[in-house]
Amino acid sequence: MTPPVLEPTTSVRKHPQLDAMFRACECRHLNSDELTEYQRVLPEQHQRVAAAKEIAAVEQSVVERVVNEIFILYPFEKNHALARTKALRDIRIVSAYATQSMLMNDPHWYRDKLLLWLRTILQAMHFPDREIAPRKTMFGNQSNDGELQNLAPNQKAIYETYTKLKNNYRERLSAESFSLFEKYLQQTIDTLSAK
Repeated sequence: MTPPVLEPTTSVRKHPQLDAMFRACECRHLNSDELTEYQRVLPEQHQRVAAAKEIAAVEQSVVERVVNEIFILYPFEKNHALARTKALRDIRIVSAYATQSMLMNDPHWYRDKLLLWLRTILQAMHFPDREIAPRKTMFGNQSNDGELQNLAPNQKAIYETYTKLKNNYRERLSAESFSLFEKYLQQTIDTLSAK
């Protein structure tokens, strides 16, 4: 898997009225006052504000579910001290940065600020092999199984973790919010599991 090629966007990251706010809230979700200010400056982006609120509201349960699901498949706790705590932290950080990137309309910032660094860290770690084989289903979606076969052992856990994050957000967010957020979740999968 190769890193995705990003299309040019009309980023609002350097907007004169938002630049300082974006820098101040890096690595966390915007609070209600910051979202109000964002919407005052960019009223046409009200759907992004609604999506950001929705993401923040469900994030904890989504991230906890992803960690629970992935820890059933991979014995991280046998190999890494504080594995659960670190997984929860890392996935929450990804979610917050992806949300902020969605508000900025800036996948380039997201890639450069977080994803390339995190990929280096994650792929340098030794992740255990999957303990539970993918289930064969007669009618289910096995598209992830083909992708997993093409990945190096260390990339498989990364790919599966962030695919589960995307799928769990798909289940919990409204269709409108997920459609705005999906490309950043897919960018996460593609970048973190790329060679």
